[in-house]
Amino acid sequence: MNGKVFTILILLWLPVVGPAAANPERKSILAGGHTREYLVYAPQNANTGKPDGVIVALHGFNRTMDNFFEEYSFTSIADSLNCILLAPQALPEQNEALVNKSKVLNLILGKQIKLDAVWGCGLKVKAIVFGGIELLNDELNASVDDVDFIRTIIEQTLGEYAMPAKNIFLAGTSMGGYMAYQFALLQPVKLSGVISIAGSMGLVVKGMDYRSKTPVCDFHSVTDEIVPYTGTYFEGADISVSLAQSKEDVIRYWAETNEAGTEITENVDYYPSTNGITAKKITFPHPEYEVVHYKIDGATHSYLFRRENGDCMDYVEEISKFIASHSVKYPDGKEKIEEKQIVVYPNPVRDVVYFGYADGEVSVHDLTGKLVLFASFHSGCLNLSSLKQGLYILRIQSGEYIHTAKILKR
Repeated sequence: MNGKVFTILILLWLPVVGPAAANPERKSILAGGHTREYLVYAPQNANTGKPDGVIVALHGFNRTMDNFFEEYSFTSIADSLNCILLAPQALPEQNEALVNKSKVLNLILGKQIKLDAVWGCGLKVKAIVFGGIELLNDELNASVDDVDFIRTIIEQTLGEYAMPAKNIFLAGTSMGGYMAYQFALLQPVKLSGVISIAGSMGLVVKGMDYRSKTPVCDFHSVTDEIVPYTGTYFEGADISVSLAQSKEDVIRYWAETNEAGTEITENVDYYPSTNGITAKKITFPHPEYEVVHYKIDGATHSYLFRRENGDCMDYVEEISKFIASHSVKYPDGKEKIEEKQIVVYPNPVRDVVYFGYADGEVSVHDLTGKLVLFASFHSGCLNLSSLKQGLYILRIQSGEYIHTAKILKR
């Protein structure tokens, strides 16, 4: 047989394989008269079946939906917790008059502040110049209903994956934090938690009626130069620019709304710090609606805590713990699997503990019941080197089995 003919026959015989589906997948919908874009990331989790939840990641001012994949580690959170990750894109400012006024403010401040990607989140820019002249007193993208846009993509995703409307979390950085809080206040979709990194609540945020209970995890530095802890962006002899409520007011509001308990403060020293940046964890406890605020000192606005940076904590770990502790595993909220004791070894342990199951999920709790570590495993072991010395309770789920064990960490 002719070699060329043989080659053609072989190629015809081979199965046709299409291009791999993009992950994240770029999608668009029509919402509020605008064509809106968003990214959908499917979790890469060995546990087959439907995803266990949805995390909506909201980018910051003048950023893009790609930032959560290029700069942040939210895909690792989505993978470990088996959650769909949605990253929507904000629109440019739609009010041309406001765009022009902002250009005047740019000249006075000597800075170039564009309005290329702005959430409709109740953020009002209030600028008083030359001792009393009001240059700006305007809400950014006031005509854009981003709450409805986010609601639409959440509900569409739940429908596509045939998922119940449970375990839905909103996480935002900077202005995305503003948007997360605004959505939580209005709650067109019931949230399991809201996470804000260097964000706040705007001066004209809607829905502050003390009715929308939501667990809160908030990270903010007192040395933030973009979204100041006090809420005032810039204050000088000739100009004052206010962008937000103070962070103390924001945290107090959520603690009161959630009817949370008296604050508990602890120094954050989960890892040895080598860079001088410190943090305190302020918790307002509640069985369902806790408010957790990490009050940081020494970090800039865009700084992300990572263990490898020599930081005292890791954002990915703290966010993962928060999401895991506020997720419902079963539709009716009840354990349907009998819990049994299991032998783990070595016990006491210094680093890696073994428990004999090939794959599953494990959560580690201190003796008060507080979740301190959560992970998926694929080799029947877990590294506990990040934990302090002490006694812990391991809760291991593999397939249809759930096991618990006490272990001493040295």
